[in-house]
Amino acid sequence: MSSAQNLQPKWLKLLPNKLSERLSGNHSLLAAINNSGWLMFDKLIRLLLGLLVSAWVARYLGPAQYGELAYVLAYLAFFQAVAVLGMDGIIVRDIAKDKTNSGEILGTAFILRLTVGIVCWLIAIAGMAWFNGWQDRSVYITVLAGATLIFQAADIIDLWFQSQSQSRRTVIAKLMAYLISNGLKIALILNNASLFAFAIVMSVEALLAAVALTFAYSKFSCQQPWCLFKKRAKQLLIESWPFILSGLSIIVYMRIDHIMIKEMLGEAELGVYAAVSPLAMLWTFIPMTLSVSLAPMVAKAKQQSQQVYFTCLSNIFRGFALLGWLICIPIFLLSDYVVIILFGPDYASGTLVLSIVIFANLFINMGVAQSLWILNEGKSKLSLYKTIFGAIICVFCNFILIPKFGVVGAAISAVIAQFSSAILANVVLCRAIFVLQIKSLLLIKSTDIA
Repeated sequence: MSSAQNLQPKWLKLLPNKLSERLSGNHSLLAAINNSGWLMFDKLIRLLLGLLVSAWVARYLGPAQYGELAYVLAYLAFFQAVAVLGMDGIIVRDIAKDKTNSGEILGTAFILRLTVGIVCWLIAIAGMAWFNGWQDRSVYITVLAGATLIFQAADIIDLWFQSQSQSRRTVIAKLMAYLISNGLKIALILNNASLFAFAIVMSVEALLAAVALTFAYSKFSCQQPWCLFKKRAKQLLIESWPFILSGLSIIVYMRIDHIMIKEMLGEAELGVYAAVSPLAMLWTFIPMTLSVSLAPMVAKAKQQSQQVYFTCLSNIFRGFALLGWLICIPIFLLSDYVVIILFGPDYASGTLVLSIVIFANLFINMGVAQSLWILNEGKSKLSLYKTIFGAIICVFCNFILIPKFGVVGAAISAVIAQFSSAILANVVLCRAIFVLQIKSLLLIKSTDIA
């Protein structure tokens, strides 16, 4: 038996013979599937456990306190978008291309993220105090929950594992931290803990994840010392700055509604919206997880030929569209039951919100699929243009619709913003991709992208 056969994943034996034989020779596809499988396992556990625990926390705190916590988390999300420096895809790509520079890349990226994370944390605290006063409870929640901005620098290790298709190591490390943090949340509920305690748990989870990732890295390292290279730092920042601005723009149209609802309608209404809307957004982990594992395969397809590359992209777009429909239709039909069962009658006004905002998944999926094309074409500025456009549309729609329709208006705005950023912007920026997206949403096969 050859060494290649010995390296075949065990799950391959469970498939029908014809399918198993067809997959066994495609090592890049097998690596992508195997890597995605571990990532999916992690996300599914998080989905099931997180959904139940988050719903319990929302019931325990009530709409007003839950809205207060959601307000701070939405505020911190803007700083988190800056702290990650928008370089995840760049780091994975560069290490995958040349493993000999791994230590230099990882070390430089880690120092950059740690430094920026500390600065963002301090600015976030000062900003919250400036707007609400040092004695406001939101400032203390920002101090406690905002420490995640520092600990998330350890996610650089996750990028190393991604570049080597070793995501199972990340899954095990982060899942342990996640299970412990959710256990702590349950203990807090049973012991009638305060809102501050829940903010602390968020930072504790990030700290535990950082420790676990460090331990996992010690078992599978890049065999090179981490070091800071100013030239590498400059290269990373020059290429990543459009992704940083893009990330901020994404946060604007993903979280600005939370800020605006709190200011226009109050914390209780925000609590309802913040509890229900994640039920729609949590499904985005599927295309995002798949894109991480499919990225190496797309890069290799581009190296083979344009036709292979375009066929690969077309299949991904259509597959992501199908995933979107399979998620949206059932949730739309069952939204009334889902909200009442999970959150109780205090959150009943969120049923219509869920039935509307769930359709944002269709457009998010198309945007994630296009990100693979953008990365391989080196057109990072397109991401910036698209997300800025979506952010502008989101703010405009929220200003118009929230005063008229309340949280339902925010849900409508979210869907319009996602459509505008992911699809409508391509009418001007890349009409060929726009056509591909429309065909994919209609589940029509496309033979050419160019």
